[in-house]
Amino acid sequence: MAGRTPAAGSKPQADPIRIRFAAFELDEANASLLRDRDPVPLAPTPFAVLCALVRKRGSLLTSNELLDEVWGHQFVSDSVLRTAISELRTALDDDARQPRFIQTVSRRGYRFIADTSAVAGAPAPVNASIVQPRDDGAFVGRTEPLSHLRRAWDAACGGKRQIVWVAGEAGIGKTTLIEHFIAGLGDVTCARGQCVEHYGTGEPYLPVLEALSELCRMDGALVPLLRSVAPTWLLQLPWFTTTEEREALRRELAGVSSERMLREIGALLDRSADRQPLLLVTEDLHWSDRATIQLIDYVARRRGNARLMWLASFRLAEVVALDHPLNRLRRELRIHDLCDEIVLDPFSESEVAAYAMQRTPAMAVDEAFVRALHERTDGMPLFVASVMTDMQSRAAEGGVVAAEQVAQMAVPENLAAIIEHYVAALDSDQRAVLAAAAAYGVEFRVKTIAAALERDVASVSDVCTRLMREQLWLAAPGNDQRTGEGSAYSFRHALFRQVVYECTAPSVRAQLHRNLAAALERERAAGASVATAELATHFERGGDPASAVRWYIEAAEGALGHFSPQESLATTERASRLLADLADGPLRNALQVGIDTLQGLAATRTLGAGTEARNALQQAYRLLGDDEHPMRARLMHGFGFMLCLRAEYAEALAVADRAEDLAARTGDAALLSTACTVHGHVDQLQGRSRAARSWLERGLAAAERLDVGPGEFLVDPQVALLGLLAVPLLHLGLVAQGRSCLERAYHRARARGWPMARLVAIWHSALFEVRLDNTQRVSELAKEMQALVEEFTLAHGQAAWRWFRGWADARMGQPREGYRLIREAYEENRRLGMVVGASEILGYATEALVLSGDLPAAEAQLEEALAIAGDVNERVYLPQLYLMQAAIASRRGDMAMCEASQRKALEEAQFQQSPWLELMARNALHADAPLTGDDRKAMATIVDEMPEAWDTGAIGKARALLAS
Repeated sequence: MAGRTPAAGSKPQADPIRIRFAAFELDEANASLLRDRDPVPLAPTPFAVLCALVRKRGSLLTSNELLDEVWGHQFVSDSVLRTAISELRTALDDDARQPRFIQTVSRRGYRFIADTSAVAGAPAPVNASIVQPRDDGAFVGRTEPLSHLRRAWDAACGGKRQIVWVAGEAGIGKTTLIEHFIAGLGDVTCARGQCVEHYGTGEPYLPVLEALSELCRMDGALVPLLRSVAPTWLLQLPWFTTTEEREALRRELAGVSSERMLREIGALLDRSADRQPLLLVTEDLHWSDRATIQLIDYVARRRGNARLMWLASFRLAEVVALDHPLNRLRRELRIHDLCDEIVLDPFSESEVAAYAMQRTPAMAVDEAFVRALHERTDGMPLFVASVMTDMQSRAAEGGVVAAEQVAQMAVPENLAAIIEHYVAALDSDQRAVLAAAAAYGVEFRVKTIAAALERDVASVSDVCTRLMREQLWLAAPGNDQRTGEGSAYSFRHALFRQVVYECTAPSVRAQLHRNLAAALERERAAGASVATAELATHFERGGDPASAVRWYIEAAEGALGHFSPQESLATTERASRLLADLADGPLRNALQVGIDTLQGLAATRTLGAGTEARNALQQAYRLLGDDEHPMRARLMHGFGFMLCLRAEYAEALAVADRAEDLAARTGDAALLSTACTVHGHVDQLQGRSRAARSWLERGLAAAERLDVGPGEFLVDPQVALLGLLAVPLLHLGLVAQGRSCLERAYHRARARGWPMARLVAIWHSALFEVRLDNTQRVSELAKEMQALVEEFTLAHGQAAWRWFRGWADARMGQPREGYRLIREAYEENRRLGMVVGASEILGYATEALVLSGDLPAAEAQLEEALAIAGDVNERVYLPQLYLMQAAIASRRGDMAMCEASQRKALEEAQFQQSPWLELMARNALHADAPLTGDDRKAMATIVDEMPEAWDTGAIGKARALLAS
């Protein structure tokens, strides 16, 4: 993006000019441009550019000089100037190749070349034609809707955020109303985004990203603001960052959720609107992706003042009939008075008469003609204009125009026949270009259409220029919002594009889509920004389901990486339906594995470890052969992790064994790391600390050979392995080594900047400190975890921080509150299918109830914990559960039961070969009785075996018992 440093100081303001050139009269003082005495609508910025050029007629004005002249000290890009020149040429009907007024000097600037003459006489009255709506044939009626929009804008400027819908059918004049409203606001900050029709799913937040891209090009200060306030959005705009910045952002943001994206964009819009009122315009919202609808909902419900107005248009019938998510949002926001809705009606007969009067007064005085015109068009503005154009053409050719002729025109109820009439009038080149453009979309790039038609770019550009000059089919070329490049034409109305598309033979349409897909693939390979969902749609409509599924899989993968798991799920569902068209075989199986893997991973992020996520990953796993698949390591890691979350440990070990076998044959370090992680995790949970240590240390050696990118795994493998290793080391009495692992995990997580990695490091630290009875430290870790979870909306930590906080609260004098937190967190986890470590969590709840004195409830809770431990063979916390059973018996005065439970804890600790757990059991067993004989010898041996635990409270108790 080009920036400028204006010269210091301010230059004196030149006298306003008033001159005539060709058929135009330019009056700078009155902000007026006339053509044959008729006002020419022109936005303030192009008008200022015109004045600057005319003032120095014949002289070259460099791009930087024009930018300084018109934009002053604002930091803007050269593309903004190119857009203004393009709008200016459209208003003047000037051709860049054969200019009459504005000449381009390649790579330098522009020159005004027309002859001019001064205008004598008194200045014309101020009419503010560039900032006020004009009352010509382009705009009739709509007085109340326009006033409604202006009132909403005034409210937004006063700090009350506004969501405003403009609804109506195709051709009703939604875009015309919005354009007229914007023109009347003057030089305001307005960013626009266009929803694009997709047969399948769309790219998440596409219209919002287009608007942000436009804002960034208008205001260079927005990119640093994005970097500090909304980095997840900056990551979606790669053309504003370097490769190094993008990699750093990916590392920092891996694993964050769509909820964080919502919070960030809300803060960004508010901050941006603090400086000056902001108008966001999103058209054709009936084609919107779900993520954009969710964002509008979030912005509407956001608290606090903001000088922001979000104006969106949509086709009402489509939204209602198809039960679009927007329809539910409309109802909900209206109930809470969080939006305004303007529904446009067709023109009345008097409005049709007013329009006809502005176009052709001679026809407008004929009441029968006006009545017939209204009846045949149903007052639909688009078609009123089309019929009037046709009637004017007939009159110009000397024909007689009468009401009977209007009544006999073939305008069917759906009003499409009149567009077909215009299609028939096109020459073969124009039809070919429009057919390809209609297959591309509402907006298209000339070079892509040329490639699809196998023609040179210049000839296609010439056809587009001619179609644009007719002011019927195409709008003037502007900048592609995604790339900033020029030559992005668009259809003037979506319905024109729709009719052209439907008039094209199905076989021709399919071939066009195939050609477009091939052209877009080449552009993407060359580094152009081409949405994967767009490619998939063209392949699908071109009858190539295999390629379509392949690109839908990439789109789903991208959505998952861009923090939109819901969009990823919707995309994989579309791909699944297409897969049915493929014959059974290796290709279909490979694609099915990709679909199911992404579906399972996306479901895990949104729905936890529930049945939907498990079934998808399980199906992918069953189809996975021994041949290499690009998602093999990700699938096996995700499925093993999922099974562990569900406490389905036998199945998890089977996945780990298969991963280990494949790793042995292929040397794949990622598979070996996965196998060791799952084996070590299960061994730890089932009380095999020595085996767990062996697996995890082996996995750590493999993980250190990996170059893991953000999003490739849910958690950085090294962080996960180091965190998991800490508890087995503690149980083996290696406290210092356990702490060292946790410190390494935490430092690596911080260095990589991955929120999920930080969460895992804190989680395992809390498990470690619980075993050391460090209540204050667990409380601090719970608060740190809570802050991280809330900042990044990490679903997997929503429950964990609460049960750790509850454990600490119970020990710090709030046992009832602690129990409530623990139990609520546990129930939430179970609803998500995540029951890993359930026996330990319920052990925390049991301890809280014991501390509260509610022994019956504690006994019931303990029974539930022991039952779960037995069902899934989860023994890691079993000694502590038996010690709680002893504590309950002691409080009841049943000392025999107390000692029996303590003995069971000791036996379990010895079975697990855990010196630490044996120390805990012996401390409890001898708390009220002196050590003698073999017990004293056993205690002394354990203490001597754990020099790394010398500074712990448990060793302190043991030494006190030995001393007594």
